Amino acid sequence: MLRYLVFLFSVFSGIGCAQAADWRVDTLKLPAIAERVFLQDNGQSLRKVRIRTRGGGWMFIGRCGENLCAKETTAGFSTPPLPAGALPDAEISYGKKGIHAAWLAAPTKRYDHGILGDAIEAGAIVAEDETRRRHTLELGLDSVFEDRLARLADLDSDGKDEIVVVRSYLDRGGSLAVLELTSHGLEIKAESPAIGKPNRWLNPAGIADFDGDGRPEIAVVVTPHIGGTLEFWEYRGGRLVRDKQLRGFSNHAIGSRVQEMSAVGDFDGDGVVDLALPGDGHRTIRLISIAKGSVAEIARIALPGRIVTEMIAVKPRAQKRPAIVTGLHTGKLAIIR
Repeated sequence: MLRYLVFLFSVFSGIGCAQAADWRVDTLKLPAIAERVFLQDNGQSLRKVRIRTRGGGWMFIGRCGENLCAKETTAGFSTPPLPAGALPDAEISYGKKGIHAAWLAAPTKRYDHGILGDAIEAGAIVAEDETRRRHTLELGLDSVFEDRLARLADLDSDGKDEIVVVRSYLDRGGSLAVLELTSHGLEIKAESPAIGKPNRWLNPAGIADFDGDGRPEIAVVVTPHIGGTLEFWEYRGGRLVRDKQLRGFSNHAIGSRVQEMSAVGDFDGDGVVDLALPGDGHRTIRLISIAKGSVAEIARIALPGRIVTEMIAVKPRAQKRPAIVTGLHTGKLAIIR
């Protein structure tokens, strides 16, 4: 039986950016703090949002009269079982451009950092080609894949997906790696410079054509726990080239398995996608554009709590721009639109 919860509405003015006044923050009270937020079936409506609360309950966004509310549901977000040898908390990525699926594997404790909740990292990555044949790349003892998912994206417009993953060196910390599935198997084709110190990490924030030039950029936050810097990288001529950067972001909390604390969408309506991600402290959302050749902040929106889940962008038909949905530490779900 469905139970509905009270809809709470509030408006928060922006900080340091006039456009923030154009955004409002609606909050829905949940029976427990949200643990994960997903979109079911790649939907683009608020009704497709699924919220898993601490304790394992599932909620969705529905209507209670004229207001939105959170309702209980048994239709959660299911994932297929992990293949043998996969990282225990890995997420399988699926594609349609040369790589059918990819995941992190070969659990190892050789890098005792624990930034993602435990001391187990991946010593290898596995990719299935379109015939379902598996290809494995194993790292040497000097590094691990300090990540939970292998992101698939066609970075060079050749019609085939590359893999984007975080590689961390035991003595030099994290770097961004691009892998390709070639006739010789999986190969690391490009890598950003490592941060330079052990136990220093970076977290990808999105892959899209953020500047509108027809080539995708990889957005990452370097050291998201200690003065995070947002950087945009392009994969050009077999190399990773840093494009732009801006300080003051954090898209991860120490010990959390939630890495997708960011959202991609056209938030200013100029036809080029932008990036939404938390500022330092996870109590603001900063909307960032690089469409005009430089980094610009579209808006900075204050929240009535700290972000603890994924951030997802949905664009209902009646709305001109995407809404952002995320869970807060107060036990409320925030809808920013």
